Amino acid sequence: MMLFYHLFNISDGINSCFPIIYIGNIPLIHYLSNSCYPVTFFLILSGYGLTYKYQKKLLNREYKQKHLLKIYINYWVILLIFISIGYFVRPNFFNLNPINIVSNLTAFHCTWNGEIWFLFPYLLIFLTAKYIIFLIYKMNDFKKIIIYSLTYFILFVIIKIIPIPQNTYLNAFYLQIVYYIILLFYFILGILLYRIYENKHKYSFLFLKNKILIITSLCILIIFKSLFKITIIDGIYAFFFILLFNQLSINRYVKNFLLKMGQYSMQMWMIHTFFCVYLFHKFIYGFKYPLIIFIVLIFISYISARITSYISELIINNIKYGKKKLD
Repeated sequence: MMLFYHLFNISDGINSCFPIIYIGNIPLIHYLSNSCYPVTFFLILSGYGLTYKYQKKLLNREYKQKHLLKIYINYWVILLIFISIGYFVRPNFFNLNPINIVSNLTAFHCTWNGEIWFLFPYLLIFLTAKYIIFLIYKMNDFKKIIIYSLTYFILFVIIKIIPIPQNTYLNAFYLQIVYYIILLFYFILGILLYRIYENKHKYSFLFLKNKILIITSLCILIIFKSLFKITIIDGIYAFFFILLFNQLSINRYVKNFLLKMGQYSMQMWMIHTFFCVYLFHKFIYGFKYPLIIFIVLIFISYISARITSYISELIINNIKYGKKKLD
């Protein structure tokens, strides 16, 4: 969904290929890309997964350190490889002044790969996840729900009315606060999703038993989101999509494929735009037809993700080995 979104949600991408099916003057793939916004899915699933970790007493300092190390090592390896390639493919495209290097290496202000904007606020949410989950679990009565909801809403409104700083890096700092507050809503939906599964008997009305009804509901959801690009419902859409999709009986080959994609999804996210946007745009869209373009990007991103993942694992293992020797 993430790769599909970044390929066909922008006019430059649409104009670079030959769509076959149109609705009016707009290609069907553009409408479908509206239903593939990946950030909401990622945060809801993260909220679910980290709540599981929290409940099993696994969301501790050691886990956080390992997770941060893994993410940053993968990110730095990918940057090093693709910025090096970019030096030959598009000389002077990447600004390498010291401030820019630091802001990109930390993912605080991503100018080399703009689609990584989401990494830093996600890490902030990850680091504070334990406290967020604790608060949500404390909200067992209506009074607390109202207090927490109003606090969140007031913060959101304050952030919205504060003038945006003109300085590039002050602006980036401001945006990180905005992103954190907005994205926190999706993360909380993931915590609530976990609570639904935790108390499935209470929410049995959300679980459909008829396969045709599940598929029909899923299709209606996708059609609605494809036709109406309403940002405010992104989280609600992704929440119900996940809930319905998880009730489907999936063919084992499809399931194995999705699990394999999921295993390398983080690296594929960090890699794919170097191919389809920044360095090899003409090559990727040179395959002309959307389905072929999509398959090629998945294949290239997956192979690249496996390679960078292997290199990252070697580095992480060496760090662990060095730490053990010091201990």
